[in-house]
Amino acid sequence: MKRSFSCVENPSTEALCPSTTASPRRARLLASTTALNKLDALGEEGLIRHVFGFLNVKEHHRSKCVSSHWKAIIETLDLPRLDLSAASPLDPNTLELAFVSTLHSYADVREIDFTGQRGLSDRDLLVLTSCFWSRLERIVVDDCLAITDFGLLAILNAQSQRLHTVSFHHCKLLTGRFAQTSISGHHPSLHTLDFTDTRVGLSLVQGLEQCFPSLRAIHAAHTPAHWQMFQKQPWLDVHQEWLRCVLHPFHDAQFRLVVADFSQLKQRHAASASTSLWERTLLSHASALVDVPMDNDKMVSALLYACENDVEMLVPRLLKLGAAVNLTDKDGATPLCLAAAAGSVSNVSHLLARGACVNARTISLATPLYFASEMDWTEVVTLLLQHNATPDSKTIANTTALCVAAKNGSRSSVHQLMRHRARRPSFVKKKTTLEELMLALCLACERSHVGIVRDLLAFGLDPNTVMENGVTPLYLACQMGHKDIVQVLCGHGANPNFRRAHGGVSCLYIAAQEGKLDVVALLLQCGVDAHATMDDQSAALHIAVRMGHLDIVQLLHMTAQCNLNMQTRSGLSPLFIACEEGHNAIVDYLLSTGVVQVNLQTYNGTTPLFVACQKRHPAIVAKLCQAGADVNLAKANGTYPMDAAAMIGDAAIVATLLEFGARVGGLALHFAEKKHDDNLMALLMARFHAQWNTTHALIQATAPPPMPTSIAPCSHR
Repeated sequence: MKRSFSCVENPSTEALCPSTTASPRRARLLASTTALNKLDALGEEGLIRHVFGFLNVKEHHRSKCVSSHWKAIIETLDLPRLDLSAASPLDPNTLELAFVSTLHSYADVREIDFTGQRGLSDRDLLVLTSCFWSRLERIVVDDCLAITDFGLLAILNAQSQRLHTVSFHHCKLLTGRFAQTSISGHHPSLHTLDFTDTRVGLSLVQGLEQCFPSLRAIHAAHTPAHWQMFQKQPWLDVHQEWLRCVLHPFHDAQFRLVVADFSQLKQRHAASASTSLWERTLLSHASALVDVPMDNDKMVSALLYACENDVEMLVPRLLKLGAAVNLTDKDGATPLCLAAAAGSVSNVSHLLARGACVNARTISLATPLYFASEMDWTEVVTLLLQHNATPDSKTIANTTALCVAAKNGSRSSVHQLMRHRARRPSFVKKKTTLEELMLALCLACERSHVGIVRDLLAFGLDPNTVMENGVTPLYLACQMGHKDIVQVLCGHGANPNFRRAHGGVSCLYIAAQEGKLDVVALLLQCGVDAHATMDDQSAALHIAVRMGHLDIVQLLHMTAQCNLNMQTRSGLSPLFIACEEGHNAIVDYLLSTGVVQVNLQTYNGTTPLFVACQKRHPAIVAKLCQAGADVNLAKANGTYPMDAAAMIGDAAIVATLLEFGARVGGLALHFAEKKHDDNLMALLMARFHAQWNTTHALIQATAPPPMPTSIAPCSHR
């Protein structure tokens, strides 16, 4: 039997943000752009649309896009260095809406900076750089995590007379797994390649100067190439001694000895004619030993290890030795991220004093402030905010530091973040701020953090705001069964009769489905409509029966006087559902009320008795028969409960039906024959023959007597 309604799935908290749509102006802008293969015919305005259309740039300054302040920025823009990085104040709307005509020529562009543009792909990089290729001197693609070897090879294989520097710092997908013979570009001015903190190996950087004789530096610190170099003699012994010092940091003297040995070895090696350019570049830095990865898997340097494991005595030593503060592990976490997650105020202070990026992002876009808020390290949160940490930075899950603090119940961190953001004049007025606060409220409701819910509601948030996935904070609280949260929300005006747009699931319905008795009782006290139905006409009573929640069924019946014979769109009654699911206790309760219609049929004629036989519930079949169920009431297609029992081959149900006068037809005999059950066949045949004999006797008894016939004798003459 196909059900007409089903259980409602839990909404994902990752999709709880209030829905937003692109502005009509932005839609027209995107629609007006021309295909990439027609760049030559675009002209300046079309070109600038393409440049910014490719980038995932910030858009939080959209409201200022036509102000005189922004006009001044555009008019004084330093074109020789076109800053398209994530830190740039420019965005598509800022430039396109008012100031396109200000930019008259792109021939002056000498440097293009894409730093932090996580959405920049290889194809975008190739197209955008080709727009300025004739006079471009420097390309910065730092922290662009989508750039791969294809993008690197495209740049190296190009032709440029002026290009002298290319930087791929922090590009984690760069591996350099291609033969140097595949490099065919011509860059006579190229003198610097920076692969620091990428995944390039020794096969790429070793001897790369043969492809570009003008190279003067190849940076590849904290890479697999760096680790591979230190796995060979004479560097292996020094590396092993260094690891022992890091793992057992007892005395400064040990560090001084190892560093002294490395310095002597470095001087001897630098004088050798066999030393490659990249080795000379690496050894020219004081941190060549300090920043070497401890392994080739996690790519953890000594400083990353010390911050992750909260080794406070080690961090100052490493910083004094020149350890790089913005290197990352395989997940993109910097030492500051790890120190903030560990809650070490001392390590965080040391790193910030050395210039660590306070808003550094991991691969998942989590920042140090996010980690500190997640773990409720209040002092660390305060320290980061004092150093201008961005509180509204979002992860790929669309959550901020405030959201994760609310989710984990970090109330003190929530207070810190709220106090910091309350200093802004536009606080709780900007749309993005309201979205963040509502998401934080939903997460706090879902996790039952009453104090945080009260704190957020105190800012005047509307508890009836519908989130992107169609739920409200009250809906989530009802779903999770948090009675205290439901009470607080209802006290602040939350609508207990809210229904989701798709399907019509209400707060009461979801609470009944999840078996949250206290929440159901509280909603009834708040005046919820217990008779409200979903789009398929199923009510909270139906789902409570379906899920087997007897206590909720009793509460809905006795407190809200729900109709026990209410049917869904397909005709399912509470008794039918209980019989289908095999909930004996609920069947007992429904039958005990004396108001349930035991022979109420669905719209295709199925009765509770039929479905109980079909689902093999012998105890329920017996109860229904004792309650007066009609054992010979057929479906619309002419099948009987006996046919269903014979089809599944349940002799106990067949015997019960026979006991209460069920008739045996040809279809039941057919099913029994296919089961090859002699006992079942004998049972049915006995009743079938008895029926035939009874019918025959009845026919004989009611038949009229035959008419007498007489034949006249023939006369013979």
